[in-house]
Amino acid sequence: MALPGPAARAAKLGRTANADWTEVVDLPYDGPSPDLPRLRGRKWNELVVTWWEAVRTMPHCRLWREPDWQFALETALMKQRYWIDYADGEPQTTMAVEIRRREDQMGCTAEARRKLRVRYVDPPDDAFEAPDPNDGPVVVVEQETADPGVGNVTPLASRRRRLTA
Repeated sequence: MALPGPAARAAKLGRTANADWTEVVDLPYDGPSPDLPRLRGRKWNELVVTWWEAVRTMPHCRLWREPDWQFALETALMKQRYWIDYADGEPQTTMAVEIRRREDQMGCTAEARRKLRVRYVDPPDDAFEAPDPNDGPVVVVEQETADPGVGNVTPLASRRRRLTA
């Protein structure tokens, strides 16, 4: 007779091979997020502004907390500095590498989300429809002569006849 082995370990999160995936509904995030801060004497580079708008609406941003947003803002500042150096003809490749690493940590690309085990799932069919609070439960009866003894659904037409009689 075999002896029982150790109890199964709880599923992990993260980058390990047996980690669980985090599923996020594939709808743009429209919750609270910080704006890019004002810069003294400069305007934000258009590429950084476009990047920030894409980052702040990524669906998995709904999982972020304040430190995550701070990390993203710091990355935006690094990107701004990179583009300034690039325009001056002195791009720093070490900064480009750090920006890429930070974007991977934030899950900016499909490959980065795969490594983070974040999976976008299709939204439910009614995700775009706001429910009408005046609508009650809907009962569909194919025929008015439906047998009231079948199942627990009473035909709506027979209920109306009883109420108006």
